[in-house]
Amino acid sequence: MRVRAWSTSANLGPGYDIMGIAIDAFFDVVEVQLVSGGPDALVTKVEGPYAASVPLGRGNSAAAAARAALEMAEQRLTARISLWKGVPPGRGLGSSGASSSAAARAVDLELGDLLSEKQLIRAAAEGEREASGSPHPDNVAPSLLGGLVLMGSRIVKLQPRVEFVLAIPWTPIPERKTERMRSVVPDIVSIGDMVRHYSHLASLVLGFATGDLELIGEGMSFSLIDEARSGLVPGYSEVRSAALKSGALGTSISGAGPSMLFLCGDCEGIMEGVRRAYKDLAIPVTLMRVSPAEGAAEI
Repeated sequence: MRVRAWSTSANLGPGYDIMGIAIDAFFDVVEVQLVSGGPDALVTKVEGPYAASVPLGRGNSAAAAARAALEMAEQRLTARISLWKGVPPGRGLGSSGASSSAAARAVDLELGDLLSEKQLIRAAAEGEREASGSPHPDNVAPSLLGGLVLMGSRIVKLQPRVEFVLAIPWTPIPERKTERMRSVVPDIVSIGDMVRHYSHLASLVLGFATGDLELIGEGMSFSLIDEARSGLVPGYSEVRSAALKSGALGTSISGAGPSMLFLCGDCEGIMEGVRRAYKDLAIPVTLMRVSPAEGAAEI
C-alpha cells in the first residue's frame, strides 16, 4: 500500500495548535507491508531528497504513527515501511506530520479502512510526539484530511479557494527547533491581548467559511504566537513589510518557521517584493505559489 501525504502550514497566524492547511508544495510517500507479529513498525528503507533526515528502524515519526494505528485497530502485526522523503525538515512545513499521516493512512487502508478520522489523527499525532515531544495535531490533521482543518470538540474541514506565496529561507536550523519555538509562547497574557488575538481568529475562521479573502487576510494580520516568535525568524519584520507593500492580504509564520506564508492578492508582485527583501538580507530563499492540497491517499 503506497500513500502520498502533502506538506502543511499550521496556525495561519492566530490558529495556534487548532488550525492548519495542506499545501501542494512538497509531499512524502510511504509504502507499507504488514507482516505477522507486533503491533510494531519500523522504517526499512528511505529515499528522496531529504532521506538523510530520517533514521531507519523504530525511532522515527512514520514508525510511531504506524505503530499507533496498529494498536488502535487491535492488530498484532508489524508494519515494514519504505519512505520517500520529499518534505524538507525543520522549515515549518509539517515534515514529520506528512510522514506520520502517510504511514497512519497506509496502515489503515491495508487493514481495510478500520479507523475513524479522529483515530487516524491521534495515531498520526503519535508520530509528532516522536519527532518533537508533543502530539499536536495541527499538521497531521490537514495532511490526513486535506484542505483547511479546524480542530476542537469537532473536526471541521473546508476546501477554500485561496492561493499563497510560500517563502522558504535556507538559514541554519537550531537543535530541537520546534521545542524552542514553543517555549517562547507566553503562558500568561493580558485580557486586552487575548481579545485582540481571538478577534483575529474569529475573522480568520469567518473569512475561510465565507470565502472572503480580505477577512482571511485581516485574521492572519495579528497573532500573539507570531509576535512572540518573530525575533527567532530571520528577516521576519523586513520580509513581512515587503510582502504587505507588494500586495499580500495577510502574512503568517508557517508553523514553527522559518518559512512564511503570504495570502495572495497579486502573487507575482508579492514574490518579487519578498525576493528583493531576502536578497537585501543576504538570505537564500525559495519562493513558491501554493494552493490547498488533497488529503493523504493511495497512489
